[in-house]
Amino acid sequence: MNIKEVLLNTEKYFEKNNIDNPRLDAEVLLADLLDMERIRLYVNFDYPLKEKEIARYRQMIKSRARHIPVAYITGHKEFMSLDFDVNQNVLLPRPETEILVEYLIDYFQEKERKKVNIVEVGTGSGAIMVSLGYYLKEARILGVEIDAGALQVSRKNIKKYGLQNRLKLTKGDLLKPLIKKGVDNVDLLVSNPPYISDEEMQGLPSEVKKEPYGALYGGKRGLDIYKKLIKQAPQILKDRGMIAVEIGYRQADNVEKILRENNFEKIEVRKDYADKDRFILAHKG
Repeated sequence: MNIKEVLLNTEKYFEKNNIDNPRLDAEVLLADLLDMERIRLYVNFDYPLKEKEIARYRQMIKSRARHIPVAYITGHKEFMSLDFDVNQNVLLPRPETEILVEYLIDYFQEKERKKVNIVEVGTGSGAIMVSLGYYLKEARILGVEIDAGALQVSRKNIKKYGLQNRLKLTKGDLLKPLIKKGVDNVDLLVSNPPYISDEEMQGLPSEVKKEPYGALYGGKRGLDIYKKLIKQAPQILKDRGMIAVEIGYRQADNVEKILRENNFEKIEVRKDYADKDRFILAHKG
């Protein structure tokens, strides 16, 4: 079969299996398999696929039909115009999180602060810390991650962009490794922690449920990690140091309360592309 025939058959197969974007996913998977841009598929509609290519593509579409996210099948995901290796040990980077990263990059660049010390808690794929390190050329960043499988992924992405000299990783539970070492010179603490509540977990799309449970579930009300992290944060932040966290769109008031209870000031809630509360930034009082 040629590319045109394969795409048509795959689109129909995905539709039967209730895949939201059947044509797009068919194209993305085939383009990845053939190592070409999606637009090139149309230029090469008559290209006959080899038996090995068809066999491999069949495995990819079977996985997608089980609602495994496309990025887990291809093994990579774009974030901040960078290509990140991913697998089922890590949460997939979201476009919404780019808003937070872009804000932080602009914040330090506008203030002409170059040699900043940054800590990311819950590093996962490393998308946040690698992006910050890539665009903030003199920042020194430590990623803290409790999952060994996720650490392997983030380590690979750090090496991919040659950032090993400034970006380091440590295995541990939230800020405990830094507190134990007496670290207190951090300019920025950033995190996209698990924040899905009991109620929200029940309604998650099947694809999202394929992502690591530990990177999604934030306790009964989705606030467990915020309570622990924000309580620990003043111990490692400099005076006037910043904390920046992603939140669930209904959690702004609760997270703001936790910040105030721990003496954070200049609290700012920022929205995502859907105009929903998505991030909170605050400064150590």
